[in-house]
Amino acid sequence: MDQESKFELLAECVQLDISASDWQDAIEEACQPLIRSGYVKDGYPADVIAREKQWATGLPTMPVGVAIPHALTPDNVIDAQIAACRLVSPVKFAQSGGTEEDEDIDVHLVFVLALKDPKKQLHLLQKLMVAISDEAMLTALLHADTPSDFSNIFNGSAASDH
Repeated sequence: MDQESKFELLAECVQLDISASDWQDAIEEACQPLIRSGYVKDGYPADVIAREKQWATGLPTMPVGVAIPHALTPDNVIDAQIAACRLVSPVKFAQSGGTEEDEDIDVHLVFVLALKDPKKQLHLLQKLMVAISDEAMLTALLHADTPSDFSNIFNGSAASDH
């Protein structure tokens, strides 16, 4: 079963307590495990940043904001994968579906989606939205001690919802 169907976050794609100066830096950092592990090409972070400028992905979830950046095209995706990055300090992301008047979201958790099949993107985003709307799960992710703990908490929540 491929990654876009099973929706699993691997510990190797989780980074904890990363410093980022702004949302672009947060995306660059969050993409690094995907590049290191060969899931995406070096150009992938630029693709994600370009899409984020067009359609923001900051979500005012509780207790902390979350962003789900991804690219418009699968051009730089080798194998579908998800990466997660927990930031030491939040960075501002524009609000998803927001207007110029909406305040930016203080984002602590960044989930980067590297997808090959755009048709499967909606299904994956729906599952992710259910998972991140779980306040207890987000709190647990903020306190996870290791990348393995983080991925186990995330995968448990995502699996239990479907």
